[in-house]
Amino acid sequence: MVRTGQAILIALALSAAAGPVRARDAQSRHAGSLSVGVGTFNMGHAHPSDGLGLEYRLESRSWRPRATGRFSLVPTFGITGTSKEAFFAYAGFRTDVDLTSRWRITPGFAVGAYDRNGDIDLGGPIEFRSSLDVSSALRNGMRIGVTLYHVSNARLYDRNPGINALAFVQTF
Repeated sequence: MVRTGQAILIALALSAAAGPVRARDAQSRHAGSLSVGVGTFNMGHAHPSDGLGLEYRLESRSWRPRATGRFSLVPTFGITGTSKEAFFAYAGFRTDVDLTSRWRITPGFAVGAYDRNGDIDLGGPIEFRSSLDVSSALRNGMRIGVTLYHVSNARLYDRNPGINALAFVQTF
């Protein structure tokens, strides 16, 4: 957990040092993006594990509803692995909400398959992931930030402990 906190502080310091950018990243409007996250999986439990995740976000322009022009759902596919050999693969949607020309929040929702191996028993293989990212654009078109997400089975099974995770994220 200490290493995760240090990584988040470094990310925020780099973000503050980066100069202003255009209102919207040119890359994120014209191509998909890859996001890499490192952090703590099942934080708050007696035995948390480290997590590493990859997420691919498709190009959002083709999914933008015509009526609003501002809201767009971005299809997302990802995988997360833990230091205790658990594996979670998911697919869902996200939407970007620009707070300023640099800062963005991104809520998301996905459904996926969980294989616990030596990690926490979440009750069954079908799990849901809800997330919230806070990120800042860098001069080179990349983004850095943090993500907080929750994974649980929405009471599909008798056991539903759920987990929370916090990760430093860099998006290319």
